Amino acid sequence: MRLRTEIKCCLLAFAGLPSVSSMAQGEPPSPGRWPTAEYRWSYNPQHAPQWLSAQEARSLVIDAARRWEACGVKMTYEGETELLPGEMDRHNVVGWRLNMSPGMRGITQGQSRAGQLIERDIAFSPDRAEFKASSRLLKKVIVHEFGHAIGLTHSSRCDDVMTLAANCPKADPETLPLTPTQHDLERCRALYGLQPNK
Repeated sequence: MRLRTEIKCCLLAFAGLPSVSSMAQGEPPSPGRWPTAEYRWSYNPQHAPQWLSAQEARSLVIDAARRWEACGVKMTYEGETELLPGEMDRHNVVGWRLNMSPGMRGITQGQSRAGQLIERDIAFSPDRAEFKASSRLLKKVIVHEFGHAIGLTHSSRCDDVMTLAANCPKADPETLPLTPTQHDLERCRALYGLQPNK
């Protein structure tokens, strides 16, 4: 049975997903993990924010993905694509989507089966004024969504990259973490059965 999951900027929408590893109490179970501990993805630059250059937008997503390699998962960028995020076509696509629901900063959608991820697409809202006002907030959201792409769900800790912002006190965007915290990395390693890098 194939399951489609959507993780919407602070809203988690999935049901009946198997728990791949034991997470902290209050944290939902993961939809799965990549069987080879590698997330291979392409970037679609269409609809990127007009206030970012094409190079800046591409660099933001590539850098955000690489930050998760600290937990031992390989993040392989395969170049640009014309495929759209959210099509569920067995291609992992990261990009921008116009007319996202109000309040949504980003969304991760995908398919999984028997605890293994099959596809994870990520889309970001390009027209949010808060992103233009705070590049740090945009960077944090991008790192957060890549965490979902490798199978992590929202964290119960408010200082993590993977926190569910709606469950935490409003924070100054300039204080948001841009790198997975130790707890984020521990959750990732537990999901994949990996040991910390020496």
